[in-house]
Amino acid sequence: MKVQVFRWLPLLFFLLVSAMVPRVGGSWRSENSREDPDSKTRWGNQLPDMLVAYYRHHGVHSLMLVVCHTDIADSRLWTLWQHFNLNDFYVQVSTATSLRDLRHVDVLDDLKDAPPPKSFHANNSTHWETSFVLPMLPYKMGVLLLEFNSECALNLLRWSAASEHNYFTTNRFWLLLSEDPADIDLLEDPEIFIPPDSELKVLHYEYKDGNFSSSLIDLYKVAAWKPLKKKLIGHNIRNRRHIVHALQHFGSAITYRQNLEGIVFNSAIVIAFPDLFTNIEDLTLRHIDTISKVNHRLMLELANRLNISYNTYQTVNYGWRQPNGSFDGLMGRFQRYELDLAQLAIFMRLDRIALVDFVAETYRVRAGIMFRQPPLSAVANIFAMPFENDVWVSILMLLIITTVVLVVELLFSPHTHDMSYMDTLNFVWGAMCQQGFYVEVRNRSARIIVFTTFVAALFLFTSFSANIVALLQSPSDAIRSLADLGQSPLEIGVQDTQYNKIYFTESTDPVTKNLYHKKIASKGDNVYVRPSLGMERMRTGLFAYQVELQAGYQIVSDTFSEPEKCGLMELEPFQLPMLAIPTRKNFPYKELIRRQLRWQREVSLVNREERKWIPQKPKCEGGVGGFVSIGITECRYALGIFGCGAAASFFLFLFEFIFKHFKQVYRIIKGYREMQR
Repeated sequence: MKVQVFRWLPLLFFLLVSAMVPRVGGSWRSENSREDPDSKTRWGNQLPDMLVAYYRHHGVHSLMLVVCHTDIADSRLWTLWQHFNLNDFYVQVSTATSLRDLRHVDVLDDLKDAPPPKSFHANNSTHWETSFVLPMLPYKMGVLLLEFNSECALNLLRWSAASEHNYFTTNRFWLLLSEDPADIDLLEDPEIFIPPDSELKVLHYEYKDGNFSSSLIDLYKVAAWKPLKKKLIGHNIRNRRHIVHALQHFGSAITYRQNLEGIVFNSAIVIAFPDLFTNIEDLTLRHIDTISKVNHRLMLELANRLNISYNTYQTVNYGWRQPNGSFDGLMGRFQRYELDLAQLAIFMRLDRIALVDFVAETYRVRAGIMFRQPPLSAVANIFAMPFENDVWVSILMLLIITTVVLVVELLFSPHTHDMSYMDTLNFVWGAMCQQGFYVEVRNRSARIIVFTTFVAALFLFTSFSANIVALLQSPSDAIRSLADLGQSPLEIGVQDTQYNKIYFTESTDPVTKNLYHKKIASKGDNVYVRPSLGMERMRTGLFAYQVELQAGYQIVSDTFSEPEKCGLMELEPFQLPMLAIPTRKNFPYKELIRRQLRWQREVSLVNREERKWIPQKPKCEGGVGGFVSIGITECRYALGIFGCGAAASFFLFLFEFIFKHFKQVYRIIKGYREMQR
C-alpha cells in the first residue's frame, strides 16, 4: 500500500512557530523553545535524548510521531519534534484529528491479486477507519506513540495488528510511552496481536522528587489468543548511555521468541506422482517428488526448533495461473488464504510473488536435456577414419606401384603366365582385402612381388580392423550445444511436469524456441513421458530426455551399466528459478521462520539433506569398453558400397547383354515395326 499523506505538524501552533523561528548557527531558536516547566515535570530533561539514542541504536532515520492524547501540552510536542529534527530525523506527526481525516489518503493496493480477509471491522465507537497507512518500505521506520491509554491509541493498535495491515514487522520499531505501568494490561486485548516478528517496546517513565527514571519492556504474543509476553530490558534508565547499554545487553528480540508453544499452522505439500509415491521418508525412491522430500526434512527441523506443528494438506500441483487470473493447486490455496505456509519450496516467480512471501531459499533444481553422445559410427564414416590422409595416399601409391611392377614382370619375364594384364588389378585389390589370388605364379621374381604385397596388406588390414573396433565403441562429441542437438538425429522426450510445459513456451532464447518448435511441439502430448520410460529409451537408442537432473541421476545409477554411464551429456534449455519456502502475505511469523531456515544453512543441515536426498551425477568408472552390438547404422557405409557395386554390376550386365545380342534384338525390333505397318 502506498500513501500520500504528509503530516508534518499536527497543530497550527507548530506551523506558526516554525514560520517565526529564525535559524541561528545551524539550530532553531525561539522563545517557545526554552525549557517548559511542564515538560520538565512530566518528561524530565533526559527523555528526548533517550528516544534519539533508542532509534539510532536500531538504525532508524525516519520517524512517525503519533499523539492521540489531546491533553499533551504543545510545548512538550515541540520539544520532541525539535530534538528529533536537530538530530537529522525525518519526522511525521499524526494527531487524533488527522488520524480520522480520510480525505487525503490515497491507497494503492499491492495485494489486489490476493486480497487478505479483513479482520478489522469498524463500528464507529471503539473501531473506526484511520488514515494511518504505512507503505511497504525497504528501510527501517520508527513509530513513537505517546500515552497509548486512550481509545484513539487502542484503535490505532487494533488497526495496525489487523491481518490485512500487519504493521508490526521487524523493520518498524514501535515505542509506546506511558506513565502508568498498568497501561500495559490494555495490550492483552486479543485484537492487538503483537507477533513474535514485531519490534514493539514500552517505555514506562516517571519523574519524582526531581529524579527521572524509566523502564524499557519488550512485549509480544505467541498468538492472538495467547497471553502477553513481557521481558524487562532495562530498569532505572536515566540517560541515553543507560538505554544504549540495556539494548546492547538485550540483543535481538527475536532470539527470545523461539518457543511458539505448540501452535498449529495450516500447511500443504505437493505430491506430483501419487501413483508412485510410497512414503515421505522413503530413500529407495528418492527421485520421486524429490523437492517435497528434501524440503520436508527442513520443515520438520523448523517445527522442532520453534515448537510448532502442521495441519497438512496434500495437492498434486504446485499451482499456475489460469486464463481467468486465478491459480490452481498449491498457489490457489494461498490465493484463497487457506494456508499459512508450505512444507516445501517452490520456484520464485513474479506471478507468485504477488500471492506469497518467499522467506528463504533452499535448493536449486536443474532441469536439463540428458542424452548419450551418439556413437561415432552414427555421425561419421568410421571406415574412413582409421588412417590419416597421408596413409590413404600411401596405400593408393602402393597399389599403383605394385600394379605397375607386376605388369612389367608380365611384359619382360622369360616365363609364361596364366594371367592377363587386367588380372594385375584383381590381384592387388584382392591382396588388400585379404582374398588371395586364383592364378599360380611360377617364377621367383613374381612370387616375391606377391609375397611382399600380401605381407604389407596384412599389416594394413590388421591396423585398419583394430581401429574400426575401437571406433565402434567410441562416443562422439558431435553435440555440444542446443543448436547441435536440434540438428542431430536424436529424438527428444520431456518429463511430464507442468513447469516444463510452461518454461519451454515462456523461453525467449531463439535456440531454445527453435528446438521446442522443431522437436517437441510438433509431437504433441506424446513427447511428455515418465522418467523411467524416458531414461530407458535414452539408454537403448538415439534419444534425448529433458528431466530433472537429480531424478535422472538416480535412474542412471540404478539401471545403467558402467560403460553406459560414460558419454552422458546434459544441456540446460532454460535456467529454473531458485526454490524458496512460501508463506501467505502478511504472515506474522515469516521473519522467525526465515532466521531459522538461514540458521539451518549456516550449520550445514541444508547441505546434509541435499547429500542425502538429491542424487549426484554418476562417475564414469568403467571406461568405454565392453560388448558393443553392431547394427545397420554402423554398417550403412559397407552396405552402401555393396549396393552401389550390385547396381553397377547389374547395369553393366544389361549393357553386355544388349551389346552381345544387339543384332538379334535389332531383327526382332525391325520385324515388330514391319508388322505394325
